[in-house]
Amino acid sequence: MKRNETITMFMAAALVCGFASGCSSTKTVTFDPTNPTVNTARALGTVSQAECFMAAREAAQNAISSPSFERFLAQYRREKNDTLAVPLMQVGHLRNQTDDPNLQMGLVTDELCTALLNSGKVEVTLATGADASATFAEARDLRKDDNFNQSTVAKKGRLEAPRLSLEGGILWNRVDTADEKVQVYSFNLKLADIDTGKVIWTYNKPFGTKKVKGTFGW
Repeated sequence: MKRNETITMFMAAALVCGFASGCSSTKTVTFDPTNPTVNTARALGTVSQAECFMAAREAAQNAISSPSFERFLAQYRREKNDTLAVPLMQVGHLRNQTDDPNLQMGLVTDELCTALLNSGKVEVTLATGADASATFAEARDLRKDDNFNQSTVAKKGRLEAPRLSLEGGILWNRVDTADEKVQVYSFNLKLADIDTGKVIWTYNKPFGTKKVKGTFGW
């Protein structure tokens, strides 16, 4: 084969490959992982992190506007004789009770706590609950270290006990038929008054995936 013919065939193959989806070059794109309206694709059996972030933000908004929470907050401020008093909340383990092992519940918890803190209706403690921090405890135990000015070390008896406890997780249910596979997830939360044990707010946000059998099967 002549050299010119070889070059011509190579260029033709390159053009065909450029139009074929299987030969297209890879492309890196940026996206917002907290926006489910942009990133909606996910496989059956997995949970979209974006949808979890959305559910967390909606949950926070639902909590602070809940009539039962408003009643609790009004009663709490009367107890404290302070119209601006804000209750302290500990965060329990938000459990991943789905079949998706890659779901990062820590990130979902952080999104929820951020939204609640920004509302100004609660404060969050790192001294108790699932978010209890080892470095926080270490920082309070500096009385044994002479290198630190002891007048600046945290004093005993100054920690504030939480009044509220938040816990929950993401549940799932799977139903398969001959023509459809449906998987529904449920973002479920409860907020309780530690003093009385009463649940003062609950939240449930369902979202799911449906796969329909095609002409050539699944």
